[in-house]
Amino acid sequence: MNLAIIRLVPFTMLLASVALLMLGVGLQNTLLGVRAGLESFSNIEVGSLMGAYFVGFLAGSTLVPSFISNVGHIRTFSVLASLASCAVLLHLAAINPYAWGVLRLVTGFSIAGLYLVVESWLNGRAEANFRGLLLSAYFFVNLGAVAFGQLLLQADDPGGFQLFIYSSVLMSLAVIPVGLTRSEAPAPTRRVSFDFSAIIRISPYALMGTAMAGLANGAFWGLAPLYGVQTGFSSNDIAVAMTVTILGGAALQLPLGRLSDIVDRRIVISASNVVLGLIAAIIALQLFGTGAWGALVAFLFGGLLLTQYGLCIAHANDFVGDGDFVQLAGALLLVFGACAAVGPVAGSILMTAFGPNALFWFVAAAAFASTAFALWRMSQRQVVETRDFAPAAAGLSGAILAPSEAALEGVGETGPFEIRQQETEKENVGS
Repeated sequence: MNLAIIRLVPFTMLLASVALLMLGVGLQNTLLGVRAGLESFSNIEVGSLMGAYFVGFLAGSTLVPSFISNVGHIRTFSVLASLASCAVLLHLAAINPYAWGVLRLVTGFSIAGLYLVVESWLNGRAEANFRGLLLSAYFFVNLGAVAFGQLLLQADDPGGFQLFIYSSVLMSLAVIPVGLTRSEAPAPTRRVSFDFSAIIRISPYALMGTAMAGLANGAFWGLAPLYGVQTGFSSNDIAVAMTVTILGGAALQLPLGRLSDIVDRRIVISASNVVLGLIAAIIALQLFGTGAWGALVAFLFGGLLLTQYGLCIAHANDFVGDGDFVQLAGALLLVFGACAAVGPVAGSILMTAFGPNALFWFVAAAAFASTAFALWRMSQRQVVETRDFAPAAAGLSGAILAPSEAALEGVGETGPFEIRQQETEKENVGS
């Protein structure tokens, strides 16, 4: 484990940029919700702002890969961080829900693009037996910074302008470590369109797991404060519960990520989803109580919920070639963002119909659905008979396509993903 931690050293500057960026984002997200209440925005207007953010998030997931292909990772990161920083300050120029909706769209676009830059960079430089730990370190830094960013709300009056400046400054400072990093960014990749059918053939479980993680995460982030209000929690209780939940997500990133480098990632993802579903059911049944027991439940819930996406993208990236990390990261981020946009809507409908506890039944259903799909996939295992393998077409660096589901469905030389022989054979054991 110590040797594995040492391998993180070359990525410290990039992770420092992530920490600064997410401190600003964490502060901004909480600040805008509080300030919208102070400005008497209606519930529908506040909900629309969240929707605008996800529209921008989806646009960023779709368009930013072409930016990376044209100018590379570092320039793209710098441009998007500057854009996000400017958007924070412009909230002060026009305090109305329409202007804020446009700015939230810009922010969503920028943040999705920044996620894509960092995640494709990390995946492009990580070996398969180290990828889970590296991505977990990234999510640990990400979530830890978001948690502490919320606490920065206490640094000044949310009715003033100072907190907007603090958030903007933190995002601007995030450019510095990336600009000074000695870790070589991946080379700009060829531009290709997303081919979700190829992802399904390469790792359908990663796609399904990402979708379910998006539904559950979107519902939780969008509706957990509302659940707290409707079940009688005070503002302080809600703030503490959210902080403990996020810290749980940060704390379990590294151990689960490292475990997934040692054990089949599908087993780690499925087992954690089962436990997540059970904990969500405990919360829905209001069996969590208060005090230390309630804090432990919140900690474990966050730890298992907020690690799912990272584990899924680590699993998917085990099965693509070096030039395809940006495209795969963009596609999975698009799936996650789309499902995260649907999650709050679906969850709010269920809460209206069945009460606030329906939120956590929804999360439990998503977790169990992911595990059920994994079990079904594993039940489809077939013994691959010895047969002649045909070399892949020129341009795939001499790779060989095993007679897998991917090969049988015709992932040809023009497909967007290159499959390595040994990784394809691993996927054949029931991806």
